[in-house]
Amino acid sequence: MNEMYREIELSKKSLNWGTLKAVSLVLFLIGAAAFLHQLYAGDAKRAWSTYLTNYVYWTGLAFGTFLLSPVLVATNAAWGRPIKRISEAVVFFLPVAFVLLWPLFLGRADVFWWVLNPEEQKAPWLNTLFFFAREGVGILALAVIALLLAFNSIKSDLEYMEGTSGTPDRRHTEATLSVTYIILYAFVMTLVAFDLIMSLSRHWFSTLFGAYYFVVSFYAGLAFLAVVCTYAVRKMGMDKFILKKQFHDVGKLLFAFCVVGMDFFYVQFLVIWYGNEPIETRYLLRRVAYDPWSALAWTVLITLFVIPFLVLLFRKIKLNPLLLTAISIWVLIANWLEKFLLVTPSLEKTELLPLGIYEMLITIGWLGLFAFCVLFCLQKYPVVAISDPKLKAALETEEAKVHLV
Repeated sequence: MNEMYREIELSKKSLNWGTLKAVSLVLFLIGAAAFLHQLYAGDAKRAWSTYLTNYVYWTGLAFGTFLLSPVLVATNAAWGRPIKRISEAVVFFLPVAFVLLWPLFLGRADVFWWVLNPEEQKAPWLNTLFFFAREGVGILALAVIALLLAFNSIKSDLEYMEGTSGTPDRRHTEATLSVTYIILYAFVMTLVAFDLIMSLSRHWFSTLFGAYYFVVSFYAGLAFLAVVCTYAVRKMGMDKFILKKQFHDVGKLLFAFCVVGMDFFYVQFLVIWYGNEPIETRYLLRRVAYDPWSALAWTVLITLFVIPFLVLLFRKIKLNPLLLTAISIWVLIANWLEKFLLVTPSLEKTELLPLGIYEMLITIGWLGLFAFCVLFCLQKYPVVAISDPKLKAALETEEAKVHLV
């Protein structure tokens, strides 16, 4: 196993990390310039709408991707140990997500209706000070737990390679932090969903919406993992660690959370339908029955849930890294469109779909920043949790012995 790990490190050194990170930074600068131009020389409300769409998308994606690592530890699962560190590779974006929350404070009057038109009944919850304080504390706490978890995992690997190990203590710490992260993830992501998405609509409420958001974020995180795993196999020499079993299991989880997300989506809006209260149906009807949103709403439903459900039924697709990557990229794009549909109609009153060049450029900027954080972690730290006691078990099952071709 140590020999295989050294081969991976040699493969890593052959990659042009500088170029990859430079391209990521260029994309980020393009997106930042587009946002500032739209903000000061174009439509400020539309610029903030795009910013918020990307914030809830990339924040949910990052925390959802990281979630697999503590889930593996908490459930004592062996199969995913070869991809555990890839799950943790998003960790440096999590404190960035905390920092990127605060520009919304500057644009709060363009984003949140209750800033300029407060309602007495909602003011105890929807007021600027308490709103940003709870969001900031929640996201920071979750990011800190993730950083501690990743640090503990990486430190254990470094100690293992140096021949000095305090692994029993570290295993206990890792288990405790993992359970803490899972519980806090559900709470904080629910808070993000309620505050940054649901509060945009004056009269719409859904107690299930928080659960829907954190489930779909994990769904997107699994899709991102599939993409990075394929890259790791093809470019970083990880084909002896990430085998058909890992791709198959990630594909099965992707299918499972596609079904769970679709179920939450259906149940949430079923209640609105049979209740038939105008104050609730207005939110749904605006998105599914009126232009310019209706076509996008049905597109999101089909692309995010229906097509992945049908495609992932086939075992051969889950076993094929390229095909699994293709459907995963499809899911990631559909997930962005879903966030756009959740956020933008509450802010934009327009007859034309507000999806143009600025939205694309700003999104590319967020992609560049996210990619830079992931690349930095993959380059700097071991990409395999070599000290994990369950790593060997993951590679010795009969199914795992069938390598990728």
